[in-house]
Amino acid sequence: MELEDNSIYRNLISHIDINRSLNSIEYFDFRDINIEPKFKEFVNDINFGNDSIEMSLIKNKAYKEAVVMSLSMDSKNNALVEMLKEEQKTFGGTKVFYVNGALDKLLVISVPRSMEGKLNMVINRLNKINEKISRINSRIKKENMEVFMQRQVLKDKKDIVVNMINQNLRV
Repeated sequence: MELEDNSIYRNLISHIDINRSLNSIEYFDFRDINIEPKFKEFVNDINFGNDSIEMSLIKNKAYKEAVVMSLSMDSKNNALVEMLKEEQKTFGGTKVFYVNGALDKLLVISVPRSMEGKLNMVINRLNKINEKISRINSRIKKENMEVFMQRQVLKDKKDIVVNMINQNLRV
C-alpha cells in the first residue's frame, strides 16, 4: 500500500519564514520604482490586482524606501500561496507587500520615514498566516490520528511508521 499515492494521511503545511541573515535582506532608497532594476522581479505582482490609490502612489513616485527579504515557504502548496495573497491586501485592495514570481522574495515599499510601521504591518500579517497554519496543522494531526486508529486493525507497518512521525516529529 503506497501512502503517498493513496493520500490516507495528510502532510502538515510549512510555516512562512523570513531569512534573518543580514546578507539576505536589502534596504535601499530609490527615486523611481519603474527604473530601479531591483523591482523587475516584482513588477507582475505590483501591476496585477492592485487598487488605484496604490498605483497612483507608484506612478507619482511617492515611494522612496524599499526592503527586499528572502522568503521561506512551500510555494507548491496552493493553500499557503492563497493565504499569502489574501493577507497581502488591505480591505480597500491596496497591497501591503509584494512577492516575486518564484515566491521566494518579499518586497515592502514605503514613503520616506514610514518603513518601520509598514514592516510591522507586514510582520503581523505573516504572523496571522502562521497562526492559521498552526490551527490547520492541529486539525491535520487530529485527523491523521483518527485515520490511524481506524486503520489499526490492518496492522500495516507503514501506518505505524507514519503515526510515529506524526506523533514525534516537530515541524
